[in-house]
Formats: sequence, C-alpha cells, structure tokens
Amino acid sequence: MTSVRAKEILQIKTASGRALPSDEILSEIFLEAMLYVANKCVPSELIRGEQGGRVYRHLEDGFYITYPDKPNFANENEHIMIDESLTYAVINYVAFIINKDEFYRSLALENISEYIANDGRGNLYE
Repeated sequence: MTSVRAKEILQIKTASGRALPSDEILSEIFLEAMLYVANKCVPSELIRGEQGGRVYRHLEDGFYITYPDKPNFANENEHIMIDESLTYAVINYVAFIINKDEFYRSLALENISEYIANDGRGNLYE
C-alpha cells in the first residue's frame, strides 16, 4: 500500500474532528507503529540476512529485522515498508495513537494475529 493511500485511510479513521499531525510527525508515528508490529510478529518485508543494515531485532540463524523507512507522504509511489497484509495493523495502531481509542489497538492486534495465522510467524503477547 502506498504511503499516500495509508494516510487517506487514516484520515477516514480519524474523521471525528481530529486533525492529523504534520507529515513529519505523522511519519514518526507510522515508524512507531511499524516497530510495534515488528515486535509482535516477523514481517517478511523487514527480514535481512546480511549484516550492514540497522538491526532492530535479531532472529535465529543470523537473520534480523531491520528498521523500516519512515513513510514519505509527498511521494505518491512510495509504499509503506511492511508486508501488505500488515499495513492495516500499522494504520490501526496509528489511529489508536491519534484517537486514543483502544478499539483501534484491538483491531491492530487482530490484524497481526491474522497475519501470524495465515502468512507469518511469531509471538503475540502484550
């Protein structure tokens, strides 16, 4: 999913009168959400085998999860740097941070659980 599309979806989820923060702050919140997701599962988009990148979390057999890039909302072609099936978990977690509504955090955890059950692997714990 493109960064621009993710922001559009987020705007709908925060349509209750809350204004979104500036793109610079919003990209930091998206990074926080991507790291939250990467703590709950193993996004294949972020797995690296060769050292040299920024290590966020070590995996077995010399693999690791790298830090995702912050989204650039000015670039219409840039995609969120996480598995497509986890983008809604990221969007929902960002909505949780902005709205301070536990419902969106629950949705994010549900999205992560579905990813683990169907595509990925990992531990889901709070």
